[in-house]
Amino acid sequence: MLKHSIFSMLVTSLLPLMYASSLAAQEAETAKLANALVTTSPSLSGSVWQMALGLLFVLAVIFLLTWLMRRVSGIQGSRQHIKVLSAINVGTRERAVLIEVAGEQLLLGVAAGQVNLLHKLKDPVTDDGADFSSSLQLAAAKLIKKTTSANLHK
Repeated sequence: MLKHSIFSMLVTSLLPLMYASSLAAQEAETAKLANALVTTSPSLSGSVWQMALGLLFVLAVIFLLTWLMRRVSGIQGSRQHIKVLSAINVGTRERAVLIEVAGEQLLLGVAAGQVNLLHKLKDPVTDDGADFSSSLQLAAAKLIKKTTSANLHK
């Protein structure tokens, strides 16, 4: 019985010491992990910045290539043999398009998924330099002439 009481007394006195030492070991381990996180945190944020800058670089290259493709196709556009002279919508998805190919003018009907030749023009349609401002001036002159003649008849 005496052995049992000495053993229990020894265990009860050593138990808090063992708990304190394991708690101290856990706190030391937690401190090591915290230091490791603090030291790896800048490199982690550095790698995030590096990834973001790489992504921005790739996007910039894509936009640059897109811009160059448009510029190159614009240069080739001046040497094309097909010219769109005029186009007008005749419906929600239908258009009439006047094109010039090798000196001949064609009137095409363009709809969703199909293109039809409507008419091959024998006499080419010319623009004679009639732009919007000259058409507007002509219409204004007609309107003034009409209003002045109407005022003279009163």
